[in-house]
Amino acid sequence: MVLSHCAMNGLYDALYFDLDSEIVHDRFRIFVGTPSSMAVDTLYPTIFALDGNVSFPSLLGTQRLLTQGAEVPPSFVVGIGYPGDTLAQAMANRNRDYIPSAPGEAESRALGQVSQVGGPAFLRFIEEELKPLLAQEFPVDLEDSTLQGTSLGGLFASWVLLTNPQAFRKYILCSPAIWWRDEEVWEWEESYHAGNSDLPATVFIGAGELETEQHLRADAAAIAEKNPAMAALIKNVIHWNDENGWPEVAKLTPRFAERLAARNYPGLTIHCHNMPDENHMSASPALSSRGLRYVNASWVP
Repeated sequence: MVLSHCAMNGLYDALYFDLDSEIVHDRFRIFVGTPSSMAVDTLYPTIFALDGNVSFPSLLGTQRLLTQGAEVPPSFVVGIGYPGDTLAQAMANRNRDYIPSAPGEAESRALGQVSQVGGPAFLRFIEEELKPLLAQEFPVDLEDSTLQGTSLGGLFASWVLLTNPQAFRKYILCSPAIWWRDEEVWEWEESYHAGNSDLPATVFIGAGELETEQHLRADAAAIAEKNPAMAALIKNVIHWNDENGWPEVAKLTPRFAERLAARNYPGLTIHCHNMPDENHMSASPALSSRGLRYVNASWVP
């Protein structure tokens, strides 16, 4: 299969193409940033970014600056997104693809109606359709791959790490929604540990230090006031969380790293770093930058 590539105006050495998935039964838009100068007969590390419609330009720019500074190697950056005339249309299916289990009451209030649990099919799409196609079209080293996800994308990446860690070598988990289903993440962790003596991966996890109840509620109230289109949904979420507890991701991320580190897996390298003065919406760029440096061993805590 020869893909029809579309160059991206204003982003050098970057293109996109649409890919129809027989597994998910939907169309994805795949963004690809290539190393600026590729050597012959060389395979390059590959960074997969979820929420590609919003994360790809930022992550590509960060990766290229860090490459110029010799902190990360020249790499392909692959953003997995969706076609659409607006950002809202393009991201409509993320809630389907990134969830590994059925949403409960809290999740449904936060996300709205979810059509199906699409996480397992989405992972199959990446492994069985996207990766082979990339290997056919580009000199990618899929044995040296990184998965980066934020919020619900971070939940998906955490689930992959704890159920199919061999899918990627490195993981960057930015403000992951591991509050999902009353912290179901600990069940995945226990199940993995019960059946495995090693977890061969390099993992960076973090959140904004402001992702705690006090700041989350204030931020939500401010958004509801300033964004009338979302006001009803957010007020509903505030009411629910006031009664049932707020998802304090800044407290869950160090617990996640400590729990996995305590298992003493010989192949696991993991670190948590929460970013000062950042909230859920602002933390991702800083976490992605620090994460790329950590998983490539150019920043040592």
